[in-house]
Amino acid sequence: MVTIKDIEQVLTMVRNKGGLRVIIKFKKSRNMMALEKEIRALSPEGNYVAWASAFPAPPHQIIDAYGVASIEIYCGGGELVRQVSDWRELVKELQLLNECR
Repeated sequence: MVTIKDIEQVLTMVRNKGGLRVIIKFKKSRNMMALEKEIRALSPEGNYVAWASAFPAPPHQIIDAYGVASIEIYCGGGELVRQVSDWRELVKELQLLNECR
């Protein structure tokens, strides 16, 4: 179970590494979640959309309810640096990653 505190911890790591973008793809939704400077909802095409139009609940509830299909970590100009399959792996990878500029 992912808590709001878990999300805040990951968001802090993403901000501190500079230039990171984490995209969470879900099993039960075509919409995605982006963790950058803030938490944003993405359409299936990858465009930013209003959270309320993409998801019916807060981020931590969506992660648990929809199930994670994959999590992609991008650096700088969009270079995919890691792909993981669950939240714990994401936390480990972010801890190991050097700064991204």
